[in-house]
Amino acid sequence: MRQVLTKRKELILVLSILVVGLFLRVYKLPERTVFNADQEWMSYRVSDVFSGDLAIIGPVASVGNFSIGPGFIYLWTLFGMISGNAPIAGAYLSVFLGILTLLGIYLFIRYFIDKAVAIFMLFITSISSFLIFWDYIPWTPSLFYLSQILFLTGAYLITKKQFGYFLLSLGLVIGFQSHIGIFLSFISILPYFIFIWPVKPRLKTMVISVSILFLGFLPNIIFDITHGFVNLNRLLLTFRGDGADYYVGINKLIDVLASNSISLFYPKKVTVFDSILARIGLALVLSNGFRMLRNSKYKSLSLLLLFTVLFPALFFYVWQGKFSEYYLMMTVPSLIFLISLLFLNLKKNSLIVISVLLISSVFNYLNLKNYKVPFNLKAKENVARFMVEKAGTNDYGISLTTRYGEQFGFNYIFDYYGINADLPPKPGENKIFSIIIPEGFDGITGDKDFDGIGLIWQGI
Repeated sequence: MRQVLTKRKELILVLSILVVGLFLRVYKLPERTVFNADQEWMSYRVSDVFSGDLAIIGPVASVGNFSIGPGFIYLWTLFGMISGNAPIAGAYLSVFLGILTLLGIYLFIRYFIDKAVAIFMLFITSISSFLIFWDYIPWTPSLFYLSQILFLTGAYLITKKQFGYFLLSLGLVIGFQSHIGIFLSFISILPYFIFIWPVKPRLKTMVISVSILFLGFLPNIIFDITHGFVNLNRLLLTFRGDGADYYVGINKLIDVLASNSISLFYPKKVTVFDSILARIGLALVLSNGFRMLRNSKYKSLSLLLLFTVLFPALFFYVWQGKFSEYYLMMTVPSLIFLISLLFLNLKKNSLIVISVLLISSVFNYLNLKNYKVPFNLKAKENVARFMVEKAGTNDYGISLTTRYGEQFGFNYIFDYYGINADLPPKPGENKIFSIIIPEGFDGITGDKDFDGIGLIWQGI
């Protein structure tokens, strides 16, 4: 009976923390999310799915014009069905995936490290502005952390149980719907299997695992077969040539890894002291990971996590001309679990644990409180609503004046609100809305300001 009550209390505590995490992610979400070119493309693609034009490849990756899997399009379609394909649909999907990621973090730590540490890290990750800001953004990498957790779970279990092969395959497939970086994750675990041999797969295990991989990659395979393997060639071209056009020094690389880990607790990045503190924290996390290699219970887990942090970092440093340091997002789940191993050794020191909780809560609160997104989704929708209230949905022109590189995504928002105006205005048109992004660009000041978007109305 006592065990049942304990499990019930744990469940209530976990659900309560997840509710807090959900609240922090949906609070003022329209003002804190974006709707730019990526989100506009996805919204239009979902509209095409509604019209019967099913997707067999996903959006283009950031290198080589390689297209990932179409899974994220269909996830967005589900939330589009619920919301009437409103511009906010993708943000709700991203938040949903963020909550699933929190749950995945908790379950991994609970079953492979420690229950008390799992509760502690669930709270930290739920209030982390570093992760919350990530969950605000509706884009395909929103799915990546979750796929990486599945991938790590499978890689760890594969040395003990047949079931690990299924999770490894599933993580790879889901990751492919999110980001090309999942292949680097796969390469990262290969050296791990040199030291920790996986169990020999049974025939049934091999059949199921291959079936998962085949079904997951099937849409892209069909596309390549019917299009002269153009997408596969794009992937191969990515790895040709050198990386001389893009260079990041070792100091920057260390700062990225420090940010990917210590930002959970200390998201402040203003002074040199902040950078030094983050580096010290990273050093403690990694050194503890190496120390845990001497612990028979956590040896294989520590080795896996260290490989999936250090190998991607080394690969990026050698081949960085093809990738930006943003690709090192794949190290975040592994760093979170390495942090958990550190707190496994510190959990009996209540002073340290309470101090970390207080410091993390304060700094993440301040970071969230002061967070501001210029040209956010709500501002763009307010612009569209004002236009409809002022001049209806047609018989006028719209002029967009934007600083080079600024993405706006207004076309879909105008379509969603039924605005059928001329963009750009026709010659001689005298009823015109002028949108300036950012407000004051080229010395142009709008009559109204919507979170950095200036609006001018020339009409009756």
